[in-house]
Formats: sequence, C-alpha cells, structure tokens
Amino acid sequence: MPFSFNFEVPGADGEPRVEHKHPTNEQHAVVKRIAPFEEVKPRLEHEHVHESLEKTVLDLTSMKVEFLVSGQMEQLLKGDLKEAADENLDLVPSVYEGGMKVWECSIDLAEYVESSLAIDEDTRILENKQVLDLVTIPNAFANIGSEVYRRCRFLAGDWSLLLEHLKEQCYDFILTSETIYSSATYQDLIRIFKKSLKPHGLILVAAKTCYFGVGGGTRQFEETVASDGTFKSRVVFVTDTGVQREILELRRKSVDACS
Repeated sequence: MPFSFNFEVPGADGEPRVEHKHPTNEQHAVVKRIAPFEEVKPRLEHEHVHESLEKTVLDLTSMKVEFLVSGQMEQLLKGDLKEAADENLDLVPSVYEGGMKVWECSIDLAEYVESSLAIDEDTRILENKQVLDLVTIPNAFANIGSEVYRRCRFLAGDWSLLLEHLKEQCYDFILTSETIYSSATYQDLIRIFKKSLKPHGLILVAAKTCYFGVGGGTRQFEETVASDGTFKSRVVFVTDTGVQREILELRRKSVDACS
C-alpha cells in the first residue's frame, strides 16, 4: 500500500486519477494549451499562513520537514484546478498535474537527497501558479522561514517557455519528481536539462517504473535519454513498496558548458 503521510492518497493502486477526454473533430485542430510563464513572488501573507493550518511532519535523519495537509486549501482553488479537485482528479493534461498532493516519489527523493547529497544552492521550482500560492510557498515558509525571500524562486508555466526566462543560468543540481509519467513531455524536459545543468552537475529524477494507463516510466525515459546522447544515466534507488519506484541519476557524458 502506498505511503501517503495522511494526504489524500492518489488511488488504491498508487496511480494518478486521470481525466481522459475524447476530442471531437473540431478539437483535433486545437493547438495544445500552453500555460504562460510567470514568476510567483513570496508575499507577506504567505509567511504565517502555515501557523493556523494542519501539517504533517516528515522526520528525516538530520531534519524534520513540514507539509500542509493540502485538502484544507482546495476550497481556495479557482477555475480548472478547482474543477480537477472537485472531481477528485490528479491529472488533467496541460492544466493540472497533481501539485496539490505530496506523492511517494517526492518522499523518496527528499530522503535520498538528505542522506546522499550536500546541497547548498538557491532553489527553483516550476509549478502551477495556484499550487505555488496555496501550498508550495507556505510549505517553504513553514520550514525555512524568512530565508525564503533570499534563497528561493518559484516559477509557474509550461516547460517549453522556461528556457527563454532562465537565459544562461546553469545549475549544480536539478531535482525532479513524478515528471516523466507521459512520454510526450520527455523532449521538453531533456532540453531543459541540456540547457540548465552545469558541466559537472547532477540530475535526480524520481518516478515510478511504469505509469499504468498514462504511458511513461523510468525505462522509457532512460531509452529517450540514451537516444538523445547528452547524458549517461543510472538507477541509484529502487523500492517495491506499493508501486515500484526509482530514482535515476543523470550526468553529462562530456563536460562542455550548458548547451
């Protein structure tokens, strides 16, 4: 049974609940909806919202991490995200991708990073604007307080627009969780990796071995990475508790600058 920290569990089998839409003839001609890029700034009202809300604690070896129980915030959602929450959906393609929940792979990644890496870098997170406002930024304040203003940036929007705004910035570490459930996103994700990782940098991808009913998984992603040829990959963590999950480590094959 999936480990859920008292959050709304994704489903009895640990798989996301997905909205499957069958397009009409007119809809076949519609271009994929792309969420606009936006940087969401931490604000004063974010600082103390966590103090009056129920939280769950992840007890790691050397630290404790607090999470808001996200169901409390769903009443504040609007538009497409509210519809997804009302219908108990975890995934609406190009609209909502499960950001109100803490998924098992994210816990795996947090535990692996805490035990295996020493990261002292500014953090950059890409999510839905409403998810950042209601959950991610309050969670950051719950754990590091006013350091959020100095150490963190929060970015919302489609991955395909991210590179235009990151310019020439490259990073020592890129951490991503539950982002390879659909093979349709692989090329955009790998393109970001290629443009954003420093020559000796490290990428960790936490994901399920296979996303049943959605189409992606770690083996399929590894094949795409191998075909691209920029990175070498290896499995650094595996668990078969519930649905099998893994963490992949990616490094550049050559130490050229960001390309």
